[in-house]
Amino acid sequence: MKLFLTTTLLCFCISGFSQHNFTIKANSSTLSGKKIYFEIFNNHNFIPLRHDSVTFENGQLKIDGQLNDFSSGAVFYLKDKGKFISTSFVIDSGENNINLELLNETSKILTLKSDVKGNLIFDEVNAIPLRKLKAECTPVNGYYNPSRALLTVILNEQRIKLGEYPNDFGSVLYLYRLGRTDLSAEFAKSILETLSTFSEPMRNSALAKKLYNEKTQLINNVKSAKIGNQASEFKVRTVSNQMFSNRELKGQNYLIVFSATWCGPCQLQLPMLKKMYNKYKNKGLKVIYFNNDDDVVRWKKHVQSNKLDWINVSECLKPAVSKIQKSFGVYAVPTCLLVNKAGTIVYNSDEMDTELDQLESYLIKTIN
Repeated sequence: MKLFLTTTLLCFCISGFSQHNFTIKANSSTLSGKKIYFEIFNNHNFIPLRHDSVTFENGQLKIDGQLNDFSSGAVFYLKDKGKFISTSFVIDSGENNINLELLNETSKILTLKSDVKGNLIFDEVNAIPLRKLKAECTPVNGYYNPSRALLTVILNEQRIKLGEYPNDFGSVLYLYRLGRTDLSAEFAKSILETLSTFSEPMRNSALAKKLYNEKTQLINNVKSAKIGNQASEFKVRTVSNQMFSNRELKGQNYLIVFSATWCGPCQLQLPMLKKMYNKYKNKGLKVIYFNNDDDVVRWKKHVQSNKLDWINVSECLKPAVSKIQKSFGVYAVPTCLLVNKAGTIVYNSDEMDTELDQLESYLIKTIN
């Protein structure tokens, strides 16, 4: 199992975007007198741009404002006995007529119906996962546990559905979000394929250009780290705050391990990696062990408590903005690469061996 590195904390840059006016006119037969909280999110990084509250009066409310795109993600929520009840939706520029209801006092579910195209697309695409799960899976204790293959089928069905709305910014918005759910090169290619079918105004939007650049870069990074390619050079700080470059290991065999202190699967693999290192270090094997996190204190404790005596390094950045691991096409941890004396990548766990079952055999062939 691998954990995908989150990518929701990206550069917050919206100053160059156009402003689009919107109005929300909402009615409700169940929320009169209740205070409702409202948030609009930045489409590029999902950080709230606006946080507000409003009370339904006589079953009506009105909210005016501006969007930085043609459509934006938003949420309504209310507080009930210390708990939050929420519903997500899409706002389009212009007038949005919404019906918002508290389904019943027992289930505490907010239901929302909107007449705008962006939200209709949102609802239609959001309905696909549950429909597929009900058809393909049997719930256990009320929960579905779909296979990786089924999740891929669901994502691709959602992606294809978005292609049916090439002229609507809601499709760009959802496709961008969909691109965050699977960070494989294969899915990135399919995202670009769908994006290419959108109308020219949609493809030229700032969000679509960002999506194109991110997915193109992901594909190129993954290609660069394939077996047979030269390992990219990098400089990074060690746990003792010394600058280290993999150029220092020129002419030596070394492993690059991308990990994180918060990553459960990484910790499960750690004893095996330590065992292999201790077994082959006298034959010249080096290990560069990356920690993809900005919590320096936790990292140092982790190194000390696990007695990690290899080369411990970190960019000390959050995974979403860490650059070195992305330059190796690594968007999920743990990932392990073996580089030989010629500087060539001879093993990449992402390509064929995520559980590291074949790592030792590659080590033996490379070292000997």
